[in-house]
Amino acid sequence: MSNTQGVKDATRIGRSSVAKAPEFQELYDFDAAAKTLVDATFPYESDIHHAHVVMLAECDIIKRDEAAQILRGLEAVDAQAKENPSLRTYLPYEAALKKAVGAVGGKMHLGRSRNDLANAVKRMFLRDQLNRVIEAVIALRASVVAKAADHLDTVMVVYTQRKEAQPITLGHYLMAYAESLGKSLDRYEQLYARINQCPLGAAATAGTGWPLDRERTSALLGFDSLVVNTIEGVAGWDHIAEFAADNAIYMSSLSRLASEIQLWSTDEYRSAELDPAFAGTSSIMPQKKNPDSLERTRQAAFATMGPLVAILTSLNGIEYQYSAARVGLEPRSIDGMIAATHAMTGVVRTLQPNAAQMLRYAAENFATMTDLTDMLVRKTGLDYREAHEVIARVVNAALDQGKKANVIDLDLVQDAARAQLGHTLDISATDVRDALDPVQNVARRNGIGGPAPVAVQRTIDTAQRELDEQRACYDTRMRKLADASRERARAVASMTAGS
Repeated sequence: MSNTQGVKDATRIGRSSVAKAPEFQELYDFDAAAKTLVDATFPYESDIHHAHVVMLAECDIIKRDEAAQILRGLEAVDAQAKENPSLRTYLPYEAALKKAVGAVGGKMHLGRSRNDLANAVKRMFLRDQLNRVIEAVIALRASVVAKAADHLDTVMVVYTQRKEAQPITLGHYLMAYAESLGKSLDRYEQLYARINQCPLGAAATAGTGWPLDRERTSALLGFDSLVVNTIEGVAGWDHIAEFAADNAIYMSSLSRLASEIQLWSTDEYRSAELDPAFAGTSSIMPQKKNPDSLERTRQAAFATMGPLVAILTSLNGIEYQYSAARVGLEPRSIDGMIAATHAMTGVVRTLQPNAAQMLRYAAENFATMTDLTDMLVRKTGLDYREAHEVIARVVNAALDQGKKANVIDLDLVQDAARAQLGHTLDISATDVRDALDPVQNVARRNGIGGPAPVAVQRTIDTAQRELDEQRACYDTRMRKLADASRERARAVASMTAGS
């Protein structure tokens, strides 16, 4: 029995004494659990061996009884490889196969090279990782949309250049991020079509004189199409660079969301509260409730830049040909990204916005000045620049007098107009109060993509339809891969039956 079994997590103390959320724990566990690329891709290499041997027999390149011998030998060597990591690379694996079944085992390599084999293995691994990413991002987007639907009327301030800008709603802000996630999903969906292409048959680079059925092997392995040109089959690496680039783009956006929520949760803002299951604490300062899930998410985002730079640098350093100098996309990078996505899904789902505080900031902190300016233009016919200068004077006067925006009155506006224009304006106290109301500010912005609840609801409805389509695409891909796996198993069983 492990010494740690039944022992309470000693980090769960103070203001974060509740159990750590599983999604949050994943941010701590992924690094130690990450596999090497060789270990992570080995199962795909075995799948390729099975499919290739079936195809060789179906094409009469080897005899069916030879194929049966090889296929049974593969099962034995796969079992050995689980215990012996040295067998997870090709030549030691092939040697073990020949030891198990005799010289016939060497026929498995007819019509191929380690070059096209390695490229195919990486493509199969990456397509599965891509599906993991897509599944996680869909779940995150669904969480964001659901939270937005709960906060159509939660008025808050949106910032530009880290300065308060204008009133919006929390629902409006979250739907901006949901739209960004939709673009990331679009990029990943498009990438899947380029990754899920079969290079087998390219052999070392010039193809082979053996009459292979490339399309049959491709189908048995769940590929959607072929990498047609044999040089491209082993030299192509842009799909890996693209995966790394898409990850860096997506994670930069995730980091920005985490950064924003971290600001909201500060003692100065107090606009939102993290669920304690997604927070940590200090070992010395008992008042602390640390945003650990957010900072570890941001750390995971920073870590996606390294693989992209390394991959592109390795490609810039070689010619357009097969080369072992190319850098791959390691499992750890992808696992960290998925862990961060899961954590942020939980953070958003459990986030506790302080609606009263958000509304108070929107009312008090001059975010309504654009509508006050617009009111002057509508009511008096001033050109916008003159109105802008009048309200700038209003703001300066209010700040000098220690007044908040929500107590600006008609007299203050008229004093600014007299100073800027030389005369007062034909406006009323009601006009000023209405322009300073952040709720009305939001309601007026009801055009496409605006923050008014009716406009945000339209974007939520659109996002829900898109999510349904994205889930359907994901389910279709997974069914196709499962169908290919079953067909491969059926073909292997047929080949070995009665022999």
